[in-house]
Amino acid sequence: MAADWNTLKLILDLERGGSLAAAARATGASAATLSRQLARAEAQVGRRLFDRVPEGLRITDDGAMMARHADRMEAEALALDRRLAGRVDGLQGPLTLTLPPLLASVALAEDIRGFARRHPGIALRLLGDNTPLDLHRREADVALRVSRTPPESLWGRKLVEQNAGFFASPGFLQNHADGLRGEAPLPVLRFTAWARTWPAGLTEVFPSAEVAMTCDDMPVAIALAQAGVGVLRASCSVGAEAAGLVPVPGTPRVPYAPIWLLTHPDLRRSAPVAALMAQLTAFFEARKPMFLGAR
Repeated sequence: MAADWNTLKLILDLERGGSLAAAARATGASAATLSRQLARAEAQVGRRLFDRVPEGLRITDDGAMMARHADRMEAEALALDRRLAGRVDGLQGPLTLTLPPLLASVALAEDIRGFARRHPGIALRLLGDNTPLDLHRREADVALRVSRTPPESLWGRKLVEQNAGFFASPGFLQNHADGLRGEAPLPVLRFTAWARTWPAGLTEVFPSAEVAMTCDDMPVAIALAQAGVGVLRASCSVGAEAAGLVPVPGTPRVPYAPIWLLTHPDLRRSAPVAALMAQLTAFFEARKPMFLGAR
């Protein structure tokens, strides 16, 4: 019997996941459900599609051939979906914006609320995620991204350059005056993403820097800085929004990754997409000094 799209999509999900557990996380189905679906699919086509191995699932030659066809079918369906969405002339229909949570300031939320009120026909959905969503698969329609190298396959523009700075609580500055002068150890918050102990230039600013604590999340680091645990290195916009933190006096601003506004080329002429991108462009251009760390 020929395989239907549900069978092909299952093969594609399992190949991408590499295991039932990973595919279950990606699709929202349970591993047991996917296992039953796989057994039915193999019975339907009369071929073994995956070998069960200790590491998870290993696709067979027959399964790989079907996955390649499924991938092409999915790409065509997604392209059709994008092109239909790109032909929307009126300010109506669903529209998804993805952005890093730390860009979701109160001012931006108020601006987006104004957009929603002016365009009640647009069903706007916001996805706060530090993991870039796939605009080719329409996981989102418009993306705000902090990046030095945005994907060349997307269309958009650089909204603003950014600088980073050094921030601490007023109490910390008072208690560590000697450390700020380099006369005593100075507790500084470190991120796990840093390849070395300190990023380039930090020890030139703080010669006596020592690791106060290491974390992998900016909101956690902000809370630690607010509690007086150490100095925080963050983008100037994040530092300005963080209650209870002030710039460390006498410290420089250093280059940081810029903010980009992106969409898929097929969607660039969609009226809802164009309207949202115009509004976001105006919002960020009006606030360039804050992102550069103007005093």
